[in-house]
Amino acid sequence: MLPLTIGYIGGTRSAGGSGLATAAAFAGGLATTLALLGVAASLLGRAYGQGLGQGLPVAVSALAIAMGLNLLEVVTIPLPSFLTDVDLRAAQLPAAAKAYAAGLTFALAASPCATPVLATLLAYTATTGDPLTGGALLLTYTSGYCVPLLAAASATGALTRVLALREYSTWVTPASGVLLVGGGVFSLLSRL
Repeated sequence: MLPLTIGYIGGTRSAGGSGLATAAAFAGGLATTLALLGVAASLLGRAYGQGLGQGLPVAVSALAIAMGLNLLEVVTIPLPSFLTDVDLRAAQLPAAAKAYAAGLTFALAASPCATPVLATLLAYTATTGDPLTGGALLLTYTSGYCVPLLAAASATGALTRVLALREYSTWVTPASGVLLVGGGVFSLLSRL
């Protein structure tokens, strides 16, 4: 998602838009969608998780392990994507509104590295049953996702330098996989 996101922000800058304002609006759209997903997951957990007893935390642990193994490419899990054919460039909206709407939809597009972590986090928020906690956890996740974008957008020419750093960040996905598997195994063993 990072190259796609940076490409979108860089494209609006090339078209005469402000990179920082576009990135901030885009990040706001991402934050809105992901926080709402966190609230929805915790409400669903509150409504349906009580009947599952210890089954929900065990299922969340198993999901974390499966998503970690997917990141480590031990298993392949097809991840769903929503709203992948939405093109907002032709929309008659101000640039900031267009960027915000793009952020809303980009949050629903699956990516091989972010979606497993997001799915695990959403499953965990379902176990809390607390919408405030769910929204806060997803806003925290979003801030970690968006801070590099906002930093890159605030510096002239930094967008291309962030993309150049991808060759040095090949360890992020496997490290995330190891953390998910480790956390899932720990949680599963503590439940059993």
